[in-house]
Amino acid sequence: MFDPTTRLYLIITVALFTIILIAYSIAVSLRIKTYDDYNVAGRNVSIIPLILTMMGTAIGGSTILGFTASGYLLGLGRSWEILPAYIVVAFLIIFMLKPIHNIGTRYSMVTIPDYTALRYGEGARIPSAIAILFAYCSITGMQYTAIATFLFIVADLNITTGIIIAWLILTLKTYLGGLQAVIKADTIQGSIQNLGIIVLFISLFVLVGGYRGASELALAAGSPELTDIFNMPVRDLLIFMSTLGGYQIVRQDSWQRIWAAGDAKIAKKGFWISTIFSLVFTAAIFSIGTFGRLTGIVVEDTSLAFYAISSSVLPTYGLVIVITGLMATIISAADSNLVAGASSVVNDIIKPLLKNQEQPVLVRSSRYAVLITSVISLILAIYIPRLIELWVTGTAMLTSGLLFPVLAALFWKKATNAGGITAIWGGLITAVLWQLLSHPFGLHPVYIGLPVSLILLVTVSLKTAATSPDIVESLLYSKNKS
Repeated sequence: MFDPTTRLYLIITVALFTIILIAYSIAVSLRIKTYDDYNVAGRNVSIIPLILTMMGTAIGGSTILGFTASGYLLGLGRSWEILPAYIVVAFLIIFMLKPIHNIGTRYSMVTIPDYTALRYGEGARIPSAIAILFAYCSITGMQYTAIATFLFIVADLNITTGIIIAWLILTLKTYLGGLQAVIKADTIQGSIQNLGIIVLFISLFVLVGGYRGASELALAAGSPELTDIFNMPVRDLLIFMSTLGGYQIVRQDSWQRIWAAGDAKIAKKGFWISTIFSLVFTAAIFSIGTFGRLTGIVVEDTSLAFYAISSSVLPTYGLVIVITGLMATIISAADSNLVAGASSVVNDIIKPLLKNQEQPVLVRSSRYAVLITSVISLILAIYIPRLIELWVTGTAMLTSGLLFPVLAALFWKKATNAGGITAIWGGLITAVLWQLLSHPFGLHPVYIGLPVSLILLVTVSLKTAATSPDIVESLLYSKNKS
C-alpha cells in the first residue's frame, strides 16, 4: 500500500510524535498533586483545550476507519448514522450540562457511579461501575487494534505484537499524567487530527468535482445511491438513535470533561463548539470513503479504505500529515477512554476500600487503576477478535442500565433507591443475556434492555418508599438549572 520511502517517513514521524507525547506526559505528571488533578484535570480546564479534547474523544481512530469504510460501501447516506448522537448531545447541552456541572462540583464527583450512588444509595455504585468498565475497556481495546493495524501496514508487524506495543505506549502515557495530560495533549493531537481530515477531504472534493461531479460519477458507475443522502433505512437510524444516541447521555468521559471545565459557561460553550465541528468533520469522513470509491480506487479490505484512499490521492508529505493525524486521533480517543474506565476502577472499587485516603495514596491508586484497566483492555483486544460486537454489547449495557436511572435522578423525584438499583441491574443483565442469545428475533440488545430498565424503574419506584428526600430534591433539574 505504501512504498518503502513513505513507510520510513511514516514510522519516523509517528515515532517522534509518540516520544513527544510521552515526554509531555512526564512533564505534566510532575505537576499532579491531587486526586482531582489526575482524574478531572484539576477542574480548571479552559475553552480551547476543552473543545479539542471533546473533538478528539468524539472522533476516534476506529470512527475514522469505520466511517470511511461505511461511506465507501454504502455512500453518503450513511452520514445519518451520526445524527442521532448529535441530537442527543444537543439535548444534554441544553438541559443537563449545567445541572451535571453544578452537582458534580458541589459533591466533588469523579464518576457517574458517584452520581447514581448519591441518588440511589451505594448499592447502585457497583452495577454502574461494571457497565462503564465493560464499555470503556472494549472501546480502549478497539483503539489498541487500530494502532496495531497501522503498525501492520507500515512496519509489517503482526497484529498481536502491534496490540502489545500500542498497550505499552498508551498505558505509559496515561499512567503518568491522567486526565490532565490527556486533555493538554489533545490540544496538539486535536489540531493534527483536524488538519489531516481537512487535507484529505479537500483533495478528494476537488478530485471528484464537488457534489455535482460526485453525483455524475455515481450515475455513470450505475450506483446513484452512493450520493443519495437519504438512502439509509429508518430501522438502522432507530438502532443508532437507541445505542449511540442514548450512549451520549451516559458517557463518563463527557461527564468528566463537564466537571473538568473551569466553570459551567466554559463547559457549555466548549461542548457546543466541539459538537458542531465534530458533526461537520464526521460527515466529511463518510464523504472521504464515498469520494474515494468514485475516483476509481479499489479497496479489497474496506476496513483499510482510509489508508488505501490516502495513499492513492496524496503526495508523500500530504500522506504523512494525514496518517499522523489518524494516529493522533487514535491516541486521543484511546487515552480518554482508558482514563474514563480507570476512574471507575479507582473511584468506585478501590477508593471505598482504602482506609488511608491522603492525596498521594489516591494519586498512586489512580495510576494502579490505569494499569488494571489497560490490562483488561489488552486481554479483550487479543483474545476477542470481534471487538466491535463487544463494544456494541458494552454500550448496550451502559445505555440499558444507566440511561433511565440517570435521567430520572434529574427529572423524576418519585424514583426510589430500590427502583433505581433494580433498573440498573435489570437493564444491564438483560442486555448481556440478549447479546449472548445472538439477538433473538433480530432485535438489538438495547431494544430489550432499555424497556426492561424503564419498566423496573417505574413499577418498583411506585411500590417502594422514597429515601433521603433531601438528597432527591437537591439533585433535581429544577434545583440545579442555574
